[in-house]
Amino acid sequence: MVIPILFLMMGYSLMYIIGRPVIQFATTSLQLFLLSDVPNHERKMQILFHDSKMEKQSLGVENDIIPSSKINYPRSGYQYGKVAIDSVKLDALLYYGDSAEILRKGVGHYSGSVYPGELGTTLIGGHNTAEFGKMIGVQVTDKVNVITNYGEYIYQVYDVTVLDKDDHRISQLLAQKKKAELVLYTCYPVDSIGLTNQRLFILCNLIKGPMIQLNN
Repeated sequence: MVIPILFLMMGYSLMYIIGRPVIQFATTSLQLFLLSDVPNHERKMQILFHDSKMEKQSLGVENDIIPSSKINYPRSGYQYGKVAIDSVKLDALLYYGDSAEILRKGVGHYSGSVYPGELGTTLIGGHNTAEFGKMIGVQVTDKVNVITNYGEYIYQVYDVTVLDKDDHRISQLLAQKKKAELVLYTCYPVDSIGLTNQRLFILCNLIKGPMIQLNN
């Protein structure tokens, strides 16, 4: 009687050894599926913004110049700042890129445009159903604050206009490299639902903030 039991125990042990990797894989998969603290990618984006902001004193800013080599440039999908317009109580998270996923979280910096602090035009867009819908109340001379992980920038509005989404004026602004400008835009009318052909554009000049010195 003892021998059959011994063989039975050995058989179960062998089955456990063979099946252990499968059991561990299934357990791990179940733990990932039931994970209560889901990996928070937005939290990583917030860290990029806040950590860099705290380290701003070590960026090597001299005479309002930041060497580009000192900047922690964001990757697509990362939050690296915020846009604020006090006159209309607008306060929106700023992400690099302008995908549909990004625009559900905040406002997006078109990757084909320059960074704040570089010569050229920075293009930032957002849905009219969120914070950027407040731009209907923006007026000429209002201030726009763009706070990034490497510097704070103040722009002044010089034009508020409604144009077709493919208007050549915006293309010309994106092509210029003589001065630092900012263009904010959203769908128009701001109370419309769905896609429209018109956009509300807020055109701004940089009046304060450190310039980025490239290749340094």
